[in-house]
Amino acid sequence: ICLLIQILYIIKPFSSYRSMVFKVDIRTMSIRAKMVLGFLLVTIFCVLLVGITAYYGRADTLGRKELWEYIYTVVGIALNVMFVVSILFLTFVERNISIPLEVLAEEVDEFARRDHLEDVKSGVDLNRKRVKIYTGDEIEGLAESFGYMMNDITNYVDNLVSVTAEKERIGAELTLATKIQADMLPNIYPAFPERDEFDIYAVMDPAKEVGGDFYDYFLIDDDHLGLVIADVSGKGIPASLFMMMSKIIISDFAQMGLSPAEILEKTNDRICDGNDEDMFVTVWFGMLEISTGHVVAGNAGHEYPIIKGKNGEFTVFKDNHDFVIGGMEGMPYSQYEFDIEKGGTLFLYTDGCPEATDAHDELFGIERMLEALNKEPDAEPKKLLDNMKGAVDEFVGEAPQFDDLTMMAVKLF
Repeated sequence: ICLLIQILYIIKPFSSYRSMVFKVDIRTMSIRAKMVLGFLLVTIFCVLLVGITAYYGRADTLGRKELWEYIYTVVGIALNVMFVVSILFLTFVERNISIPLEVLAEEVDEFARRDHLEDVKSGVDLNRKRVKIYTGDEIEGLAESFGYMMNDITNYVDNLVSVTAEKERIGAELTLATKIQADMLPNIYPAFPERDEFDIYAVMDPAKEVGGDFYDYFLIDDDHLGLVIADVSGKGIPASLFMMMSKIIISDFAQMGLSPAEILEKTNDRICDGNDEDMFVTVWFGMLEISTGHVVAGNAGHEYPIIKGKNGEFTVFKDNHDFVIGGMEGMPYSQYEFDIEKGGTLFLYTDGCPEATDAHDELFGIERMLEALNKEPDAEPKKLLDNMKGAVDEFVGEAPQFDDLTMMAVKLF
């Protein structure tokens, strides 16, 4: 009877549900079952030893019938003693070890089965309660540790959802900022469909969602075209804000009929006023007289313009560079003049073009720019810019874009 009870006790906790959770193809035996099986084997071994000892101890003094009655009595007493001891010990083990561990395992299994990310998104309570086990030993400490771990995981999922939502919000705002910035730049072509004396095309490809480069062109009067290309220090949102402010200021002063030098001076003073972040912008500004091709320009620390000259090839026009806009208030600015022949083209750009780098940190350089322009020197402005962009992309390859890439071309007919 005692052995039957112990066997039933062994079968009771035999379960396979956890193996299904962890996708194990074998059935598992609980700690409680292993303890009972161990005590069963120890009981059988001890009873066998008691029986053998009783047999050899009284075999010489008792007859066969009395000997076996004596052995049965000793074995029965041993079995009952072992049964009582095992039940008491197993009750203690069950209460202090196996049941707490099973409770802990069930809590951990239930926690592991949940899709916490979906729960947070759907507003389901994540059940932050700790596993409550009071054994006063290492198992209680283990339960506390699991409780802290589950709480940390829950907090991490909460933070992950918050960060993801914030990232999506910022992404949406950056997309809108990109659209706003693109809308601020002239981007409808042909730009002046009623004018057949010239053609103009420009592009701005930011390194990030928004950039600091900008270009602008506008008719100052019927015979004068204002041209602007600029590069703000820095990148991203701060540069884009500074870029929009600079563009508006330059455009406003240009419409007042001032000379390029005066426009740069007044723009510099306006930007320096309240420029606590010490940002600056390089600017090339020119006024093109459409009827003659005569250009009056000023360069505030910007790249050299490139002009298609008499020989039919593009060459660099090395003009004088003045100080950048926003660097120091009260700076004087100069201007210079040159001419574009009929059929000639003026190419303007930011440093993102010559300073484009490949995977080996080699610069694209002015020579490659001239080679790309002279591939089809008589091409229309859009084709010239497409050729340049294609040459830069081929040179850079898989290397990430480091700087904004802005270009503008004006061709006279």
